Amino acid sequence: MQPASEIAEHHRPRLGWRYSRFTAIAEWVLLVALLAIFVKNGFLPGWRTLISDFPDFHLAASIYHRGIPLDRVYEWLWFQRQKDYLGGIEQLVEFIPNPPMCVLPVLPLSALAPLAAKRVWLVMNIGFLLLALELLRRVTKLNWRRLGLVSLLCVVPLRDNFALGQYYALILLLICAAYYLSCSGRRLTSGLLLSVAASLKLFPGLFLILFVWKRDWRSAAGMILGTTVLTLISIAMFGLEVHRVLLIEVLPRALRGDLVGPYYLGWNSFTALWHYLFLFEPELNPAPLLASPVVYALTQAMTVTALLFAFLLSTRDDGVKSKKAFEWSVLVLLSLLLSSMPGSYHYCLLVFAGGVCMDELLKAQDKRKALLFILLLLITCAPVPGRIGKFFLSRLVGGLALYVLLLQAIAIDKRLRIERRWLVAAVFVGAALTIFNLNSLKNRAQDFRRRVSNPSIGYSASNPVVIGDRVIFTEMRGGKYAAMSLQRLGVREIPIAGDVLSVGGTKLGNFAYFEQVTRESSITQFPLASSDPIPQHVAEGEQPRVSPDGRWLAFIREKDGRTTVWLSELGSQGTARLIINGVPNVLDICVTSNGDLIAAAGTASEPQLVTVRRSTGAIEPLSGIAGPARYPSISPNGRRLAFSRRSWGSWQLVVRELATGTERQLTNASCNATLPTWEDTHTLLYATDCGREFGLSALARVVLPD
Repeated sequence: MQPASEIAEHHRPRLGWRYSRFTAIAEWVLLVALLAIFVKNGFLPGWRTLISDFPDFHLAASIYHRGIPLDRVYEWLWFQRQKDYLGGIEQLVEFIPNPPMCVLPVLPLSALAPLAAKRVWLVMNIGFLLLALELLRRVTKLNWRRLGLVSLLCVVPLRDNFALGQYYALILLLICAAYYLSCSGRRLTSGLLLSVAASLKLFPGLFLILFVWKRDWRSAAGMILGTTVLTLISIAMFGLEVHRVLLIEVLPRALRGDLVGPYYLGWNSFTALWHYLFLFEPELNPAPLLASPVVYALTQAMTVTALLFAFLLSTRDDGVKSKKAFEWSVLVLLSLLLSSMPGSYHYCLLVFAGGVCMDELLKAQDKRKALLFILLLLITCAPVPGRIGKFFLSRLVGGLALYVLLLQAIAIDKRLRIERRWLVAAVFVGAALTIFNLNSLKNRAQDFRRRVSNPSIGYSASNPVVIGDRVIFTEMRGGKYAAMSLQRLGVREIPIAGDVLSVGGTKLGNFAYFEQVTRESSITQFPLASSDPIPQHVAEGEQPRVSPDGRWLAFIREKDGRTTVWLSELGSQGTARLIINGVPNVLDICVTSNGDLIAAAGTASEPQLVTVRRSTGAIEPLSGIAGPARYPSISPNGRRLAFSRRSWGSWQLVVRELATGTERQLTNASCNATLPTWEDTHTLLYATDCGREFGLSALARVVLPD
């Protein structure tokens, strides 16, 4: 009789073959199911609809294609106005915080209609994804089936990337190509490709830390060279001004997480979490766990320091063979964890990490760690119901766990010792970050006690004007900018079709002048006191401004980025008169009771205040007003001028006594106070984005002493 051990040995190859076949069938079934989910929930909705991000990129490319300068592309209202002029997009648009090079990939598509351009972009993205998987196949031992499985396990990131028309399939391809070239010994070219990724979205620039830390000087040189060349190309194409605005005004707010939804836990970022728990804001976050800027500054600094030094300690050279796959993957995760607002689509980059890390774990026959990796990848990338997702923060928890798992895989053969010099360095970095955070929060609550009570549900209020006993303003609500009226009895929407992007009027009048925008900007006169108001068209133009005595109406016309300024006398039968014929470029205006204009003129990054005489048309600089200045507003008695001056990247509210030249700065926080208007000779209304998103403001009131 044959021994049992021999029988088992005889059947083992057959059993192994059956198990392998069963596994392959199960993987194919799962792959097809995930592919169907992706097509149904990601590709097809993206193919059929224009939502969120792609319209922003396409609009910026279309503006550039028409020869219009992009220096004001980070201004919400200006960007929305250009969207209305071009048509084809029915939503709110923004370009914050994208660098100008984000225009380049879709620039060849700018001549197409937005939806047609998006469809071409989606087909290109399928190509990007397939090329990325082919490159992963060449540097790993995984077959197409398993690479497809790993990529489609990132179901939510890929779904949202395609539905929104984002750039992360392209960035994934660039990272996979850079890794392939690095493994092939072409490290200079690898660094060049990573610099291209960083020119589109800034966080791939963190790869420079890894290269310098590992003394990979060729890769580092490639990144530095590529960044330099691409920056010069970007400046040559899009102009210096837009880059100055990005560097001076936008990036500082981005580093602090004060750009889009700073308290929104759906970002799954540490920055949003600490905002939500420790920073008070009257409308957006009225009940934090502990309202303490000091605790926020410390917690945020400790988080960044811990993540960074864990990476440095685990990846330092100590004679152990480098684990490039894990190190690159850890750097990808570090960039996601440090980001202040990582959308779900950012996590498309985990397709790279999943491919190269699973290959390494399977080669090491570490099945337990491979299963744990897959589980954590699912937690990070799988859909989670809204309520659970809000409080569980699955992407943040899963991403952090993956980060720890991969750091442990890197350091498993190393002797990690936390030496005194490391502790000193960590304390120094943590202290520096804490000071930076505290400095950015200084005077943050200054505007909170000045806020105008607004029971409306809109997200951003701006352009306040006092007309009679009303405050008229514009508000972002319901996918458009609406005109609103605030009185003692509450707030109501004024029925004006299209976007209302600016308001003019005077306390002595009964009419509001709205900039009503569809395919052009029209100034509409609206009788507020009438029980059955009938809007009346006044002129083609934008930014209507009425003199304090109600006699003069000034406005701007813009065509292909060139502005002209016009002045008309209300109540007369005469037509508007051209005051400024395109030179200098005018950004904002106000008009005095004698019909003279005060304008912010020049570039978006360095505007200056000038006066324009009605009688002669002479343009004269306003002497004694230093620094970039915008948003002029003359007081009812003509003695004071309110305006905003940029200081350390933020626009601060300033009042100047015209007779003496004495100035008083009314705000001092690292945020923007803009669009001032006079309620009376001693009271100002203005828009403030302190504690809020960059450029998305609330209304505030400040009383000046005599």
